[in-house]
Amino acid sequence: MIKRSRDFLLALAIYGLLALYIALSYPGRNNFNLARLWPAAPDILDAWLLTLYISLLSLFLSFIAGLILYWITQSKIGVLRYMGIIFDEVVFGSPLLVFVIAVYYFIAFPLGLRDRLWVGIFAFTLYMAPYMKTMVVGAMKAIDPTQFQAMRVLGFTPTQQFFHILLPQLLRIMFPPLIGNFSFIIKGSSLLAVIGVRELYGAIDRIQANLLLYVEGYFLMFVTYLLMTIPLMAISRWVERKIST
Repeated sequence: MIKRSRDFLLALAIYGLLALYIALSYPGRNNFNLARLWPAAPDILDAWLLTLYISLLSLFLSFIAGLILYWITQSKIGVLRYMGIIFDEVVFGSPLLVFVIAVYYFIAFPLGLRDRLWVGIFAFTLYMAPYMKTMVVGAMKAIDPTQFQAMRVLGFTPTQQFFHILLPQLLRIMFPPLIGNFSFIIKGSSLLAVIGVRELYGAIDRIQANLLLYVEGYFLMFVTYLLMTIPLMAISRWVERKIST
C-alpha cells in the first residue's frame, strides 16, 4: 500500500511539473486570466446543467433501447433479428459526429423535428443502443446457466424471469460498464454543438468568441469535463472492486 501511494504521488508530481513547464512556457501567460470569464458564469452553469441533463436522459433512454435491441437480436423472427444486426453494424461503423449530423439532416429534418435538443438526445439514444446491447450480452453470459433451467422448472414466464430474477443480477454486473458509457456520453455531448445545442462546449465556445478569451475558454472546458468524468471513473473502479470481492 505504501509503495502504491508513493508511486501514485510520484506520477502526480511528474504531471504537475509538466503542467508547470507548459504554463511557464506559454507565450501569453501574462494575459491569461480566468476571472474575465466570471460575468458569463450563469450561462456556463446553465450549460453545465444542460450537459448533465442530456447525458443522464440519453443514458436512461439508450439503456432501454439497448434492452429492446437485445430482444430483437435474440428474436426467433429472422427479419427482426437481421434488422437488429444491420443496425449494430451501421452504428459501430459510424463516427459519433457523422452519426449525429446524419440523424439531424436525414431523419429529423424530413420528419419535421426542429427541437435540436431532443434531436441530439434521440441521436445519442440510437448511437448508444448497440453499445448498451453489447453490455447486456456480456452480463447475460455471466449468469449461471443453471438459473435458466431452474426458472423453467418453476414455471416462470419470460417476463417474470427477466424482471424478477435476471434484471437485479444484470444491473449489479452492468453497473461499471454503464458508468463507462455515461462518461462516454458526457464527453460525446460536446458534439451536439454542431447542430446548435448550447451544451457546455457550445456555450463556452460562443462565450470565448464574444469575449476573445479563447485560451481561458478551452482551459475551462478541459477542466470542467474532467471534473465530471474522473469521479465517474473512480466510482466505476470502486464498484467493480466491491463486486469482485
